[in-house]
Amino acid sequence: MHLENFVEIILGRLYSTPSISFLNNISLKVENIKNGDIFIARNKDDIQQAIMRGAYAIVSDEVVEISDDEIAWIVVDNIDNAIIRFIKYIKIINNIEIYHFDEVSFALANKIIKDKEIRFASSLDELLDSIFHKIVIINFEVLLFEINHLERDSELLFKILKQTLFECKLEYQNQVYSLTIPSIFIRNLNDVMYFCASLHIEFNLKISEGLFLPIFINSFAQSVKYGQSMRFIYASKNKNLIDKFIEFVLSASWGKTLVLSNVNITNENINKKFEIKKYKNKNDLMKYFLLEQFHFFIVYGIQSNEILSILKDEIIEPNLF
Repeated sequence: MHLENFVEIILGRLYSTPSISFLNNISLKVENIKNGDIFIARNKDDIQQAIMRGAYAIVSDEVVEISDDEIAWIVVDNIDNAIIRFIKYIKIINNIEIYHFDEVSFALANKIIKDKEIRFASSLDELLDSIFHKIVIINFEVLLFEINHLERDSELLFKILKQTLFECKLEYQNQVYSLTIPSIFIRNLNDVMYFCASLHIEFNLKISEGLFLPIFINSFAQSVKYGQSMRFIYASKNKNLIDKFIEFVLSASWGKTLVLSNVNITNENINKKFEIKKYKNKNDLMKYFLLEQFHFFIVYGIQSNEILSILKDEIIEPNLF
């Protein structure tokens, strides 16, 4: 890419008179920089290393000391906006398709899609690194240019042979697959499969590990393996995922649910069906997890990995004796 074109695309200002006029690749990672590349300097401490690795252009959101007059020093008002403008340009000229998936569908697609030409990005920086592939799937919102969204389809692409709360046996194209996945996410799986089938993307349903399982605990609030207890904790900062698990525990009417939140939350099913408690810290949560009258704990405002750190012990292995 010509230097003048690049500066214009990102609305930059050139603070040097470089001898170079043509640029190669672009990266935010200094370790990826090769001779002739553009380095986007989120961290100013990496600039000198990028130059040593052969960077021809440095993009920064502030004027920095020019240590080499032979390369291009470009200043932008906002690095994220500059990246978005560059992505928009590459997307148009290369006819790149960017699809937005919700968190669950994104994780499912990342698990089952085997096509190496498909890239996944969870941030703007990852999207920039993936932008020269024909199809990129993201799980975050991007402004300034249009992206495609995963379409929902009411018709199942497969036949469900057997389904429980956490396990599903299904038949697809004359093959039977057994998946360990909460029943509320089967529709997400169907959407991802439709997406793959419509674009002729290779995927594989042979998944050995459990997907999107909650944290299972015993009566002592200790972590246990799936299958050793039907008491569980599901925690998230994502309100949509919390609502999904509220829907899930409604289907398990034999169990009693306690909803825990660090803020006031509104959900018609929560208010009518479940007891709600507000927690202030992790110690509060632990006290609630020890209440044996509850089978299911839905926790809003904290992630599952943070829950694991406060449970009494590490995951207990099965003991048959």
